[in-house]
Amino acid sequence: MLKEYVAKRLSFLQPQGKRAQTRGKREQQDQDVVQETPPGGETAELPAEPPAPEPAAGDCPEQAEPAAGPAAPEAPVAPEVSEAPEVSEAPPENGDFPAGLRAYEAGDYEEAWAPLSAAAGQGHPEAQFLCAQMLRKGLVPEGGDRPALAWYKRAAKQGHIGAQVACAGMYELGRGTEMDLKRALFWYEQAAKQSCVEAQLKCGWMYFRGRAETRNPKKARRWLEAAADNGSEEARQILRERF
Repeated sequence: MLKEYVAKRLSFLQPQGKRAQTRGKREQQDQDVVQETPPGGETAELPAEPPAPEPAAGDCPEQAEPAAGPAAPEAPVAPEVSEAPEVSEAPPENGDFPAGLRAYEAGDYEEAWAPLSAAAGQGHPEAQFLCAQMLRKGLVPEGGDRPALAWYKRAAKQGHIGAQVACAGMYELGRGTEMDLKRALFWYEQAAKQSCVEAQLKCGWMYFRGRAETRNPKKARRWLEAAADNGSEEARQILRERF
């Protein structure tokens, strides 16, 4: 019985060995088919390679700079703002003026003349006025109305009230120059605008009497009222009697 059992097992295993051999041959044929070139000469596409892993931060290679395109037009440059012109400062007070003023107030006009005339030549308005005063009064050599008027005018143009009134009076009386009432009124008005009561009274009277130009009661009253407001009793009297 043992022999029969062994014979049966061997007869059963033999077909399975053949099937296994047949399956092995088929797999070998399939591999040969894959390796052969397909019809038409086309090469079989290989599967795409998996994407490479992204490099860690800090390991990235430097990127190439992009090609330079056409240069952009330069923005217009704003023009430089020019600095404001320098304003010339008023001439500094000359060191000779204090000494000249002390001598003038002390009555030593010969001693005062040199320092005051030096300061006047450098544009000091008060020195110019004092030089004109000494020249007009004959307190220094070569004095007189004409050279005095020249110094009065230089000080008057710088706004010196006393010099403006002095110029007006010399033009009104014809001292050192020909009489010129229009110029006299002009200089009186310059001083009147600076609240000089004497000049305001003069303007009011000249406009009221029609001196220098056509009579103008409106301007006359305006200047007389200004003088009255500044304490002129004479202006108040004219306003009471004439207006």
